[in-house]
Amino acid sequence: MTRLPAKVLSNEKRRDQYCVTVEIELANFRRSFNSLRFGDQIPFSGSFRDGTLELRYYQDPGVKVGQQFPLWLIEFPKRSNTKGGQPIGSSFIRFALFTSPR
Repeated sequence: MTRLPAKVLSNEKRRDQYCVTVEIELANFRRSFNSLRFGDQIPFSGSFRDGTLELRYYQDPGVKVGQQFPLWLIEFPKRSNTKGGQPIGSSFIRFALFTSPR
């Protein structure tokens, strides 16, 4: 896992939830939300867009505006375009057309 530089932009209580906005401090960061890991407080919901995370918690995560946010990146192995030494597109299964009996 790689630690990501991230800063808390806001922490607001909205009804029965806490909405935390976090800025990832890397230019042109483009990864899936599913590749992110959080500290002890894991959000129940979240989204990522244009370098900003919108996270939702049921309990106050205890982060303050301006402080560093605990965030890590999981690095998945790169996918290969081969299957058994052959390109994936070169192997296929032929399907027979089944008709109902008359």
